[in-house]
Amino acid sequence: MQILQKLGFAHSGLRLPFASLPEDGIARNNAISAFLMGALPPAAGSAISVLLFTFFVWALVSMAFGRFAFRMTRSDRLLAWTCTLFVGLIVLTALVGENSSQAPRSFVWLLTFLAPWAIIPRLRASEGVDYLSPYITGAAVGAIAACLIAFVQLAIFDVRPAGGAGNEAVFGMMSLCLMGLGGLKIGSDTRAGILLGLVAIGAGLAAILMSLTRGVALSAIPVLLLLAVFAPLKLRAVILRPATIPAFIAAFVILYFIQDALDARFQETVGELGILLHNGNTDGPIGERVRLWHAALEAIRQSPILGYGIQNRMDALVPTLMLDGNAIRGFTHAHNSVLTFMLDGGVLVLSAMIGVLCMPVVLAWRAPRDASYRMRLFAALIVCGSYALCGMTQIMFKHDIMDSFFVFFSILIAASIPDDERQAR
Repeated sequence: MQILQKLGFAHSGLRLPFASLPEDGIARNNAISAFLMGALPPAAGSAISVLLFTFFVWALVSMAFGRFAFRMTRSDRLLAWTCTLFVGLIVLTALVGENSSQAPRSFVWLLTFLAPWAIIPRLRASEGVDYLSPYITGAAVGAIAACLIAFVQLAIFDVRPAGGAGNEAVFGMMSLCLMGLGGLKIGSDTRAGILLGLVAIGAGLAAILMSLTRGVALSAIPVLLLLAVFAPLKLRAVILRPATIPAFIAAFVILYFIQDALDARFQETVGELGILLHNGNTDGPIGERVRLWHAALEAIRQSPILGYGIQNRMDALVPTLMLDGNAIRGFTHAHNSVLTFMLDGGVLVLSAMIGVLCMPVVLAWRAPRDASYRMRLFAALIVCGSYALCGMTQIMFKHDIMDSFFVFFSILIAASIPDDERQAR
Protein backbone atom coordinates (compact mmCIF):
# COMPACT_ATOMS: atom_id res chain seq x y z
CA MET A 1 0.00 0.00 0.00
CA GLN A 2 2.79 2.45 0.91
CA ILE A 3 4.52 1.88 -2.42
CA LEU A 4 1.29 2.58 -4.31
CA GLN A 5 0.77 5.77 -2.33
CA LYS A 6 4.31 6.92 -3.07
CA LEU A 7 3.80 6.35 -6.79
CA GLY A 8 0.71 8.53 -6.80
CA PHE A 9 -2.04 5.94 -7.03
CA ALA A 10 -3.46 7.03 -3.70
CA HIS A 11 -3.25 10.78 -4.13
CA SER A 12 -6.40 12.55 -2.95
CA GLY A 13 -7.94 9.27 -1.86
CA LEU A 14 -7.47 7.50 -5.19
CA ARG A 15 -6.09 3.97 -5.29
CA LEU A 16 -5.93 1.11 -7.74
CA PRO A 17 -8.77 -1.43 -7.83
CA PHE A 18 -6.71 -4.00 -5.94
CA ALA A 19 -5.97 -1.51 -3.17
CA SER A 20 -8.69 0.85 -2.02
CA LEU A 21 -10.76 3.19 -4.18
CA PRO A 22 -13.17 6.01 -3.30
CA GLU A 23 -16.44 4.81 -1.87
CA ASP A 24 -18.42 6.88 -4.37
CA GLY A 25 -19.06 4.68 -7.40
CA ILE A 26 -18.72 7.44 -9.98
CA ALA A 27 -15.42 8.68 -8.52
CA ARG A 28 -14.11 5.12 -8.32
CA ASN A 29 -14.93 4.36 -11.95
CA ASN A 30 -13.53 7.70 -13.09
CA ALA A 31 -10.25 7.03 -11.28
CA ILE A 32 -9.89 3.61 -12.87
CA SER A 33 -10.79 5.09 -16.26
CA ALA A 34 -8.16 7.82 -15.99
CA PHE A 35 -5.44 5.30 -15.12
CA LEU A 36 -6.40 2.93 -17.95
CA MET A 37 -6.58 5.68 -20.56
CA GLY A 38 -3.01 6.60 -19.66
CA ALA A 39 -1.64 3.08 -19.48
CA LEU A 40 -3.31 1.24 -22.37
CA PRO A 41 -2.42 3.06 -25.64
CA PRO A 42 0.84 1.16 -26.40
CA ALA A 43 -0.41 -2.30 -25.46
CA ALA A 44 -4.10 -2.15 -26.30
CA GLY A 45 -4.28 0.54 -28.99
CA SER A 46 -7.88 0.95 -30.10
CA ALA A 47 -9.08 -0.28 -26.71
CA ILE A 48 -8.91 3.33 -25.57
CA SER A 49 -11.36 4.25 -28.35
CA VAL A 50 -13.75 1.54 -27.16
CA LEU A 51 -13.36 2.78 -23.60
CA LEU A 52 -13.98 6.41 -24.56
CA PHE A 53 -17.19 5.56 -26.43
CA THR A 54 -18.26 3.42 -23.49
CA PHE A 55 -17.65 6.34 -21.11
CA PHE A 56 -19.53 8.64 -23.49
CA VAL A 57 -22.62 6.46 -23.83
CA TRP A 58 -22.71 5.49 -20.17
CA ALA A 59 -22.40 9.13 -19.13
CA LEU A 60 -25.38 10.01 -21.32
CA VAL A 61 -27.39 7.14 -19.81
CA SER A 62 -26.40 8.14 -16.28
CA MET A 63 -27.45 11.75 -16.85
CA ALA A 64 -30.74 10.60 -18.34
CA PHE A 65 -31.45 8.57 -15.18
CA GLY A 66 -30.40 11.40 -12.90
CA ARG A 67 -27.28 9.81 -11.40
CA PHE A 68 -25.53 13.15 -11.78
CA ALA A 69 -26.45 16.59 -13.08
CA PHE A 70 -25.30 18.23 -16.28
CA ARG A 71 -22.72 20.60 -14.84
CA MET A 72 -20.00 22.38 -16.76
CA THR A 73 -17.93 25.49 -16.07
CA ARG A 74 -17.25 28.19 -18.63
CA SER A 75 -13.88 26.67 -19.46
CA ASP A 76 -15.51 23.25 -19.85
CA ARG A 77 -18.03 24.71 -22.26
CA LEU A 78 -15.30 26.52 -24.17
CA LEU A 79 -13.58 23.20 -24.83
CA ALA A 80 -16.84 21.46 -25.73
CA TRP A 81 -17.99 24.21 -28.09
CA THR A 82 -14.57 24.37 -29.78
CA CYS A 83 -14.73 20.64 -30.47
CA THR A 84 -18.34 20.97 -31.65
CA LEU A 85 -17.39 23.80 -34.04
CA PHE A 86 -14.65 21.58 -35.44
CA VAL A 87 -17.19 18.81 -36.04
CA GLY A 88 -19.75 21.20 -37.53
CA LEU A 89 -17.35 22.79 -40.01
CA ILE A 90 -16.09 19.43 -41.25
CA VAL A 91 -19.68 18.28 -41.79
CA LEU A 92 -20.65 21.55 -43.48
CA THR A 93 -17.73 21.65 -45.89
CA ALA A 94 -18.27 17.98 -46.73
CA LEU A 95 -21.95 18.51 -47.53
CA VAL A 96 -21.28 21.46 -49.84
CA GLY A 97 -18.47 19.60 -51.64
CA GLU A 98 -18.75 17.09 -54.44
CA ASN A 99 -19.90 13.53 -53.76
CA SER A 100 -21.83 14.73 -50.71
CA SER A 101 -23.77 11.47 -50.64
CA GLN A 102 -20.54 9.72 -49.65
CA ALA A 103 -19.81 12.15 -46.86
CA PRO A 104 -21.80 10.59 -43.97
CA ARG A 105 -19.56 7.54 -43.75
CA SER A 106 -16.68 9.93 -43.10
CA PHE A 107 -18.46 11.44 -40.09
CA VAL A 108 -18.38 8.55 -37.60
CA TRP A 109 -14.94 9.47 -36.23
CA LEU A 110 -16.24 12.93 -35.36
CA LEU A 111 -18.43 11.54 -32.57
CA THR A 112 -15.30 11.34 -30.41
CA PHE A 113 -15.08 15.14 -30.38
CA LEU A 114 -18.57 15.44 -28.90
CA ALA A 115 -17.63 13.37 -25.85
CA PRO A 116 -16.74 16.42 -23.65
CA TRP A 117 -20.45 17.28 -23.35
CA ALA A 118 -21.12 14.07 -21.40
CA ILE A 119 -17.81 12.99 -19.86
CA ILE A 120 -16.88 16.31 -18.25
CA PRO A 121 -20.15 16.45 -16.23
CA ARG A 122 -19.43 12.89 -15.07
CA LEU A 123 -15.98 13.93 -13.85
CA ARG A 124 -17.45 17.06 -12.25
CA ALA A 125 -19.95 14.91 -10.36
CA SER A 126 -17.23 14.00 -7.84
CA GLU A 127 -16.12 17.17 -6.05
CA GLY A 128 -12.47 17.63 -5.16
CA VAL A 129 -11.15 14.45 -6.77
CA ASP A 130 -7.81 14.74 -8.56
CA TYR A 131 -7.91 12.65 -11.75
CA LEU A 132 -4.62 13.99 -13.14
CA SER A 133 -2.51 11.98 -10.69
CA PRO A 134 -3.75 8.50 -11.67
CA TYR A 135 -3.67 9.55 -15.33
CA ILE A 136 -0.04 10.69 -15.13
CA THR A 137 0.87 7.52 -13.24
CA GLY A 138 -0.93 5.45 -15.85
CA ALA A 139 1.04 7.26 -18.57
CA ALA A 140 4.30 6.36 -16.83
CA VAL A 141 3.23 2.71 -16.72
CA GLY A 142 2.21 2.96 -20.39
CA ALA A 143 5.62 4.35 -21.38
CA ILE A 144 7.34 1.43 -19.67
CA ALA A 145 4.96 -1.01 -21.38
CA ALA A 146 5.69 0.63 -24.73
CA CYS A 147 9.42 0.06 -24.22
CA LEU A 148 8.95 -3.61 -23.38
CA ILE A 149 6.64 -4.20 -26.34
CA ALA A 150 8.95 -2.39 -28.76
CA PHE A 151 12.00 -4.29 -27.52
CA VAL A 152 10.30 -7.66 -27.96
CA GLN A 153 9.05 -6.82 -31.45
CA LEU A 154 12.28 -5.25 -32.74
CA ALA A 155 15.05 -7.15 -30.94
CA ILE A 156 13.45 -10.58 -30.75
CA PHE A 157 11.01 -10.81 -33.69
CA ASP A 158 12.88 -8.33 -35.93
CA VAL A 159 9.76 -6.40 -36.93
CA ARG A 160 9.22 -2.67 -36.70
CA PRO A 161 7.26 -2.10 -33.47
CA ALA A 162 3.60 -1.15 -33.75
CA GLY A 163 2.34 -2.53 -30.43
CA GLY A 164 -1.39 -2.54 -29.96
CA ALA A 165 -1.71 0.48 -32.25
CA GLY A 166 -1.16 -1.64 -35.36
CA ASN A 167 0.66 1.34 -36.90
CA GLU A 168 4.31 2.11 -36.30
CA ALA A 169 3.93 5.89 -36.48
CA VAL A 170 0.94 5.96 -34.15
CA PHE A 171 2.78 3.71 -31.71
CA GLY A 172 5.71 6.11 -31.80
CA MET A 173 3.48 9.14 -31.25
CA MET A 174 1.69 7.50 -28.33
CA SER A 175 5.06 6.60 -26.83
CA LEU A 176 6.11 10.24 -27.17
CA CYS A 177 3.01 11.53 -25.38
CA LEU A 178 3.28 8.94 -22.62
CA MET A 179 6.98 9.66 -22.18
CA GLY A 180 6.18 13.33 -21.66
CA LEU A 181 3.19 12.77 -19.39
CA GLY A 182 4.76 9.98 -17.36
CA GLY A 183 7.94 12.02 -17.12
CA LEU A 184 6.03 14.65 -15.16
CA LYS A 185 6.29 12.27 -12.21
CA ILE A 186 9.78 13.72 -11.71
CA GLY A 187 7.99 16.60 -9.99
CA SER A 188 6.69 14.21 -7.34
CA ASP A 189 7.34 14.79 -3.64
CA THR A 190 8.46 11.18 -3.14
CA ARG A 191 11.64 9.46 -4.26
CA ALA A 192 9.66 6.55 -5.69
CA GLY A 193 7.53 8.92 -7.75
CA ILE A 194 10.57 10.78 -9.07
CA LEU A 195 12.23 7.49 -9.97
CA LEU A 196 9.09 6.33 -11.78
CA GLY A 197 9.15 9.55 -13.78
CA LEU A 198 12.79 9.08 -14.73
CA VAL A 199 12.18 5.48 -15.79
CA ALA A 200 9.16 6.61 -17.83
CA ILE A 201 11.33 9.14 -19.66
CA GLY A 202 14.01 6.58 -20.46
CA ALA A 203 11.56 3.86 -21.42
CA GLY A 204 9.43 6.18 -23.52
CA LEU A 205 12.45 7.54 -25.36
CA ALA A 206 13.64 3.99 -26.06
CA ALA A 207 10.20 3.07 -27.42
CA ILE A 208 10.26 6.13 -29.68
CA LEU A 209 13.67 5.21 -31.08
CA MET A 210 12.65 1.59 -31.55
CA SER A 211 9.52 2.65 -33.45
CA LEU A 212 11.94 3.97 -36.12
CA THR A 213 9.59 6.88 -36.80
CA ARG A 214 11.88 9.74 -37.73
CA GLY A 215 9.48 12.65 -37.31
CA VAL A 216 8.50 11.45 -33.84
CA ALA A 217 12.13 11.00 -32.80
CA LEU A 218 12.86 14.62 -33.71
CA SER A 219 9.76 15.76 -31.84
CA ALA A 220 11.09 14.09 -28.68
CA ILE A 221 13.77 16.78 -28.35
CA PRO A 222 11.44 19.68 -27.38
CA VAL A 223 9.45 17.34 -25.12
CA LEU A 224 12.62 16.42 -23.25
CA LEU A 225 13.45 20.12 -22.95
CA LEU A 226 10.02 20.79 -21.44
CA LEU A 227 10.59 18.03 -18.88
CA ALA A 228 13.99 19.53 -18.02
CA VAL A 229 12.35 22.92 -17.43
CA PHE A 230 9.50 21.37 -15.44
CA ALA A 231 11.63 20.05 -12.57
CA PRO A 232 15.34 20.68 -13.24
CA LEU A 233 16.56 20.31 -9.66
CA LYS A 234 14.71 17.06 -8.97
CA LEU A 235 15.74 15.62 -12.32
CA ARG A 236 19.39 16.37 -11.70
CA ALA A 237 19.22 15.04 -8.16
CA VAL A 238 17.62 11.72 -9.10
CA ILE A 239 20.02 11.11 -11.99
CA LEU A 240 22.92 11.21 -9.55
CA ARG A 241 21.37 8.62 -7.20
CA PRO A 242 22.63 5.01 -7.18
CA ALA A 243 19.04 3.81 -7.74
CA THR A 244 19.29 4.98 -11.36
CA ILE A 245 22.20 2.65 -12.17
CA PRO A 246 19.89 -0.26 -13.20
CA ALA A 247 18.04 2.14 -15.50
CA PHE A 248 21.28 3.14 -17.24
CA ILE A 249 22.30 -0.51 -17.55
CA ALA A 250 18.94 -1.33 -19.11
CA ALA A 251 19.40 1.56 -21.56
CA PHE A 252 22.79 0.24 -22.69
CA VAL A 253 21.38 -3.27 -23.11
CA ILE A 254 18.53 -1.96 -25.27
CA LEU A 255 20.91 0.10 -27.40
CA TYR A 256 23.16 -2.90 -27.88
CA PHE A 257 20.33 -5.04 -29.27
CA ILE A 258 18.77 -2.35 -31.48
CA GLN A 259 21.87 -0.54 -32.76
CA ASP A 260 21.77 -2.33 -36.12
CA ALA A 261 18.15 -1.31 -36.71
CA LEU A 262 18.88 2.29 -35.74
CA ASP A 263 21.95 2.43 -37.96
CA ALA A 264 20.01 0.97 -40.91
CA ARG A 265 17.26 3.55 -40.42
CA PHE A 266 19.83 6.36 -40.31
CA GLN A 267 21.55 5.17 -43.47
CA GLU A 268 18.17 4.84 -45.17
CA THR A 269 17.33 8.44 -44.23
CA VAL A 270 20.64 9.78 -45.53
CA GLY A 271 20.17 7.86 -48.78
CA GLU A 272 16.62 9.12 -49.31
CA LEU A 273 17.63 12.73 -48.67
CA GLY A 274 20.60 12.42 -51.00
CA ILE A 275 18.48 11.09 -53.85
CA LEU A 276 15.82 13.74 -53.29
CA LEU A 277 18.21 16.68 -53.08
CA HIS A 278 20.52 15.67 -55.92
CA ASN A 279 18.17 14.02 -58.40
CA GLY A 280 14.76 15.25 -57.35
CA ASN A 281 13.66 11.62 -57.22
CA THR A 282 10.62 11.15 -54.98
CA ASP A 283 11.09 7.41 -54.43
CA GLY A 284 11.01 6.49 -50.75
CA PRO A 285 8.94 7.77 -47.82
CA ILE A 286 10.57 11.21 -47.62
CA GLY A 287 10.27 11.84 -51.34
CA GLU A 288 6.67 10.61 -51.35
CA ARG A 289 5.84 13.11 -48.62
CA VAL A 290 7.34 15.94 -50.67
CA ARG A 291 5.28 14.76 -53.63
CA LEU A 292 2.09 14.74 -51.54
CA TRP A 293 2.82 18.21 -50.12
CA HIS A 294 3.36 19.66 -53.58
CA ALA A 295 0.11 18.16 -54.86
CA ALA A 296 -1.78 19.34 -51.75
CA LEU A 297 -0.54 22.91 -52.15
CA GLU A 298 -1.62 22.95 -55.79
CA ALA A 299 -5.09 21.70 -54.83
CA ILE A 300 -5.42 24.17 -51.94
CA ARG A 301 -4.64 27.12 -54.20
CA GLN A 302 -7.76 26.30 -56.18
CA SER A 303 -10.07 26.05 -53.16
CA PRO A 304 -8.53 27.74 -50.10
CA ILE A 305 -11.73 28.70 -48.25
CA LEU A 306 -13.97 25.62 -48.27
CA GLY A 307 -11.55 22.93 -49.39
CA TYR A 308 -13.00 19.87 -51.09
CA GLY A 309 -14.88 18.04 -48.36
CA ILE A 310 -13.40 15.27 -46.26
CA GLN A 311 -14.72 12.60 -48.63
CA ASN A 312 -12.71 14.14 -51.49
CA ARG A 313 -9.51 14.72 -49.56
CA MET A 314 -7.12 12.56 -51.56
CA ASP A 315 -9.01 12.68 -54.84
CA ALA A 316 -8.17 16.37 -55.00
CA LEU A 317 -4.47 15.47 -55.30
CA VAL A 318 -4.83 13.08 -58.23
CA PRO A 319 -4.59 15.66 -61.08
CA THR A 320 -1.21 16.89 -59.82
CA LEU A 321 0.09 13.46 -58.84
CA MET A 322 -0.62 12.18 -62.35
CA LEU A 323 1.68 14.75 -63.94
CA ASP A 324 4.96 13.08 -62.95
CA GLY A 325 3.89 9.68 -64.27
CA ASN A 326 4.70 7.89 -61.00
CA ALA A 327 2.33 5.53 -59.25
CA ILE A 328 -0.44 6.99 -57.09
CA ARG A 329 -0.38 5.20 -53.76
CA GLY A 330 -3.38 4.67 -51.52
CA PHE A 331 -2.63 7.28 -48.87
CA THR A 332 -5.47 8.45 -46.63
CA HIS A 333 -3.91 11.78 -45.66
CA ALA A 334 -1.31 14.22 -46.94
CA HIS A 335 1.21 13.47 -44.16
CA ASN A 336 0.90 17.04 -42.96
CA SER A 337 -2.06 18.00 -40.80
CA VAL A 338 -2.19 21.62 -41.94
CA LEU A 339 -2.42 20.57 -45.57
CA THR A 340 -4.77 17.68 -44.79
CA PHE A 341 -7.37 19.82 -43.03
CA MET A 342 -7.02 22.56 -45.63
CA LEU A 343 -7.99 19.93 -48.19
CA ASP A 344 -10.93 18.89 -46.02
CA GLY A 345 -12.40 22.31 -45.41
CA GLY A 346 -10.02 25.11 -46.29
CA VAL A 347 -9.17 27.83 -43.80
CA LEU A 348 -12.47 27.23 -41.98
CA VAL A 349 -11.62 23.70 -40.88
CA LEU A 350 -7.95 24.54 -40.40
CA SER A 351 -8.88 27.34 -37.98
CA ALA A 352 -11.17 24.99 -36.05
CA MET A 353 -8.46 22.32 -35.92
CA ILE A 354 -5.94 24.82 -34.52
CA GLY A 355 -8.54 25.83 -31.93
CA VAL A 356 -9.01 22.22 -30.82
CA LEU A 357 -5.26 21.65 -30.71
CA CYS A 358 -4.51 24.79 -28.68
CA MET A 359 -7.50 24.76 -26.33
CA PRO A 360 -5.96 22.53 -23.60
CA VAL A 361 -3.00 24.91 -23.38
CA VAL A 362 -5.28 27.96 -23.25
CA LEU A 363 -7.40 26.43 -20.50
CA ALA A 364 -4.37 25.31 -18.50
CA TRP A 365 -2.74 28.73 -18.83
CA ARG A 366 -5.87 30.58 -17.69
CA ALA A 367 -6.64 28.19 -14.82
CA PRO A 368 -6.41 29.27 -11.16
CA ARG A 369 -2.97 28.80 -9.62
CA ASP A 370 -3.89 25.70 -7.65
CA ALA A 371 -1.54 22.87 -6.61
CA SER A 372 -1.91 21.18 -10.01
CA TYR A 373 -1.42 24.30 -12.12
CA ARG A 374 2.17 23.65 -13.15
CA MET A 375 1.63 19.96 -13.90
CA ARG A 376 -1.55 20.73 -15.84
CA LEU A 377 0.15 23.40 -17.95
CA PHE A 378 3.21 21.31 -18.80
CA ALA A 379 1.02 18.30 -19.58
CA ALA A 380 -0.96 20.44 -22.03
CA LEU A 381 2.21 21.83 -23.61
CA ILE A 382 3.67 18.34 -24.00
CA VAL A 383 0.64 16.66 -25.57
CA CYS A 384 -0.47 19.57 -27.77
CA GLY A 385 3.11 20.27 -28.82
CA SER A 386 3.69 16.59 -29.63
CA TYR A 387 0.55 16.44 -31.77
CA ALA A 388 1.48 19.65 -33.60
CA LEU A 389 5.08 18.60 -34.29
CA CYS A 390 4.30 15.02 -35.26
CA GLY A 391 1.40 16.24 -37.37
CA MET A 392 3.84 17.99 -39.70
CA THR A 393 4.93 14.62 -41.14
CA GLN A 394 2.43 12.08 -39.78
CA ILE A 395 -1.27 11.69 -39.14
CA MET A 396 -2.84 13.68 -36.31
CA PHE A 397 -6.64 13.54 -36.13
CA LYS A 398 -8.97 11.16 -37.98
CA HIS A 399 -7.30 8.12 -36.47
CA ASP A 400 -9.28 6.49 -33.68
CA ILE A 401 -6.36 6.12 -31.25
CA MET A 402 -5.03 9.62 -31.86
CA ASP A 403 -8.52 11.13 -31.57
CA SER A 404 -9.50 9.25 -28.42
CA PHE A 405 -6.23 9.95 -26.64
CA PHE A 406 -6.33 13.68 -27.36
CA VAL A 407 -10.02 14.15 -26.56
CA PHE A 408 -9.83 12.29 -23.25
CA PHE A 409 -6.68 14.20 -22.33
CA SER A 410 -8.40 17.50 -23.14
CA ILE A 411 -11.39 16.46 -21.03
CA LEU A 412 -9.13 15.72 -18.06
CA ILE A 413 -7.36 19.06 -18.42
CA ALA A 414 -10.68 20.91 -18.39
CA ALA A 415 -12.24 18.86 -15.58
CA SER A 416 -9.12 19.19 -13.41
CA ILE A 417 -9.51 22.97 -13.26
CA PRO A 418 -11.19 23.91 -9.95
CA ASP A 419 -14.58 25.55 -10.13
CA ASP A 420 -13.79 28.11 -7.49
CA GLU A 421 -16.20 30.70 -8.83
CA ARG A 422 -19.06 28.25 -9.37
CA GLN A 423 -19.38 29.09 -13.05
CA ALA A 424 -21.66 26.12 -13.77
CA ARG A 425 -24.92 26.79 -15.53
